[in-house]
Amino acid sequence: MRPPVPLTFAGMTVLALALGIGRFLLTPLLPLMQADAGLSLVGGGWLASINNIGYLLGALLCTALALPQRASLRGGLVLVALGTLGMGLAPSLALWLLCRFVAGVAAAMLMVHGIAWCSAHLRAHGRVGLEAVLYSGPGVGIIASGTLVAALHGAELDSARWWLAFGVASLVVTALIWRTLDAAAAPAITAAREDGVRGAGPTWPLVAIYGLFGFGYVIPATFLPLIADAQLHLPALREWFWPLYGVATVLATLLLGALPAPRSNYAGLAGCCLSMLLGTALCLYWPSRAGLALGTVLEGAAITPVVMFTMREAAWLAPRDPTRLIGALTVAFGIGQIVGPPVAATLAAHRHDFAAPLELAALAAVLALAIALSRLRRGGKLNAPRRAEVADSSCAPSPRSPRTECR
Repeated sequence: MRPPVPLTFAGMTVLALALGIGRFLLTPLLPLMQADAGLSLVGGGWLASINNIGYLLGALLCTALALPQRASLRGGLVLVALGTLGMGLAPSLALWLLCRFVAGVAAAMLMVHGIAWCSAHLRAHGRVGLEAVLYSGPGVGIIASGTLVAALHGAELDSARWWLAFGVASLVVTALIWRTLDAAAAPAITAAREDGVRGAGPTWPLVAIYGLFGFGYVIPATFLPLIADAQLHLPALREWFWPLYGVATVLATLLLGALPAPRSNYAGLAGCCLSMLLGTALCLYWPSRAGLALGTVLEGAAITPVVMFTMREAAWLAPRDPTRLIGALTVAFGIGQIVGPPVAATLAAHRHDFAAPLELAALAAVLALAIALSRLRRGGKLNAPRRAEVADSSCAPSPRSPRTECR
């Protein structure tokens, strides 16, 4: 088997291309597309939504079909690059929508198979602690793309050339990790939990929290540079808030990877919802450089942890086979992401500011926080010891049994 560190960085790169390019490259380039390509705010909202629709369909496709892992990873990387290049070559909104849809499908394939491929190898090597590096990939992609756009703001690069540049860069990075992806899937590890460990409690609160979070986070994640410009009227600074968002995502992921897991996953979810709520409130009610920067950090810090805590809770609620629950969670999150951008763009276009969209995002965070606290109060303490047993998705030999079990 290949050494775990190169595999980890290859997995991190796959996730960076999936989200940093395939999903969220539109965010730093949206102001440029408005300025030089005549893209309306509502048109930008639909570009974000069609990308989210593609992501949802791609995730459902990966859930429903046993797609070849290596081919899915390589095909996804190529499709992300082609969809990005197409944005620079296409002359109309209709073709842009098609390119963003393709990139969304490819991003989902990369996320699902990239995480499965890399995590399996890390478990086989006994290096599960490196998963924090793997999950930092989305933030790394956001930092790389956002920083380049912000640093070269004002250069002789229009939005079309930016899309082409990132498309070429995606192809180069794909070529660099192509051979690493030759590593065969790690041997399957049979998971055998103790007979006494059973899932308990309803699943709808988790689905509701995840869906509400999907709606709430995608509004600033799509329009953050425009929100910064509208509040500060400083075009030279607006692009820097997006890489700051990525820095917060990376640091929060690495920090949580170094800390013990909370005794209840709903406690972690409540913390993510509170962080998102406070960040949105700061962006809304403290329209200054300091307020927007702190709000951006709080919002960015919640993105990857909410996925981690949600999937841990799904494994607890459905210990034998969480596939259907993960599918329902993906659908709820996808619906929230699809609805958010056009609703926010329409409200902002009619009101001529982003106050109403941010208020909607804050309301979604409040509702999600209330559900998380309610579940924590009702069942979190009762099941805390057993939750701790299954919170870590890694597999290790059991001291009580020669079989391998997932704890």
